[in-house]
Amino acid sequence: MKARNALAALAGALLAGCTLGPDFTRPEAPAGGYSRALPAPTATRSVDYGADVADGWYQLFHSAALDGLVRAALAGNPDLEGARHGLVAAQYELRAVAGSQLPQIDATGQIGRAHINGSFFYGPVNAIDATGNRYELGPGLAYNLDPFGATRRQVEAQRAATAVARDQVLNTYVTLVDQTVVTAFDYAATEAQIDVTQSLVQELESQFALTQTLENAGKITHSETLQAQTQLESLRATLPALEHQRDSYRNALARLCGQTPDSFTMPALTLRDFTLPARVPLSLPASLVRQRPDILAAEDALHEASAKVGVAEAARFPSLSISAQYAQQTSSLSDFLTRPGAIWSAGLDATAPFFHGGTLAARQHEAEERYAQAFSAYRSAVIAAFVEVADALQALEHDGHGYAAHSVALAAAAENRDLALAQYRAGKYTELQVLTAEQQYQDAALTAVQADVQRFTDTAALFRALGGGWWNAPRDPAALIATAGEKP
Repeated sequence: MKARNALAALAGALLAGCTLGPDFTRPEAPAGGYSRALPAPTATRSVDYGADVADGWYQLFHSAALDGLVRAALAGNPDLEGARHGLVAAQYELRAVAGSQLPQIDATGQIGRAHINGSFFYGPVNAIDATGNRYELGPGLAYNLDPFGATRRQVEAQRAATAVARDQVLNTYVTLVDQTVVTAFDYAATEAQIDVTQSLVQELESQFALTQTLENAGKITHSETLQAQTQLESLRATLPALEHQRDSYRNALARLCGQTPDSFTMPALTLRDFTLPARVPLSLPASLVRQRPDILAAEDALHEASAKVGVAEAARFPSLSISAQYAQQTSSLSDFLTRPGAIWSAGLDATAPFFHGGTLAARQHEAEERYAQAFSAYRSAVIAAFVEVADALQALEHDGHGYAAHSVALAAAAENRDLALAQYRAGKYTELQVLTAEQQYQDAALTAVQADVQRFTDTAALFRALGGGWWNAPRDPAALIATAGEKP
């Protein structure tokens, strides 16, 4: 009686099964963060520590043209669409792997012709001599009891791998928005530099004409005229490079929107169209690690590695499965299923690893090291994210100081240039002094444009570093767009 009870208990334990390997727990958020990098509030900008990031953060720049570009990129970018299809494929793979946990039932059939003799029954060769047809049809069942959780861990690993695919879609989504916004800023900045350069060229043309007049009047030398011409043509020579850069940004926006350069229509974009957000949200570090797609991908990869440890550990233990088969056999097709020749079989199959030359132990140790590697990669992703946020925060403060200094420098250079030109016309300054003042103004005007756009690009970098706000999107950013013309 006791033996029977023990066997029943053992059978129940095997049927219930256990799951070997570590149970995954989400890593705790690091204690540190980036609060020391918070910029001091100014009259035009403040940072809301602990505020949430909106999915449409780019709308804070108040540019309808920019909003339209982002919408076009989200609707037409082929890389984002491809990543979404990759996620769907991973979801189907998860369904396929999960299906292996259920009983597998197949219908089998056979039509054949065979010859047998006495040796078939271990008798004399000629004791039986028969040739005939054989028809067979019936279902078969196989069910892996998975007593140690190998299959369950495989499903868990595939579920984590599917989550990684989703994280990659989200990262593509967030990166696409950021690239579109930053490229639009770069395009507008290059346009502004072209406008400034063309204005400077016009001024130098007027100055060169004045220089020629003064030379003809004998008031200055030909050398001074050549100096004015050299500066004019040198400045004019910078325009083709700027125009090429502008065209490259335009083509980059076309590519981001999933269009060819010929089919893409570039909206009018100028730096004057953009407004810096007065209040910038800043996620808490504990929220950041639950929002940034790259951190989520590292966490899900860690989960996958953890599950694979269980797979490798369970491979070192016995496997149990139930198999059963039923079939109808006959030697004449006309008698099929009318004169049943039923055969059936059922049993419990067990396989236990005995000697594999150390392979299974090595696989388990490999899986454990892969898990340790994945954990290090997760820590690295978190630290890199915190550093990226800190860099963006500090850049905002430095950009503000730099822009203010460049604005003062530009005003001073403009006043000095006007003064030098007036003194030159009065005969008190030489051509070299005027050219020096013009060069200083040119440098100040172009660097002021760069300082202006840097404030916008660094603000966009902060939103990107905070995860892009995808979790507040009106629809799942990782989902396929059902209708081609549907807006995200």
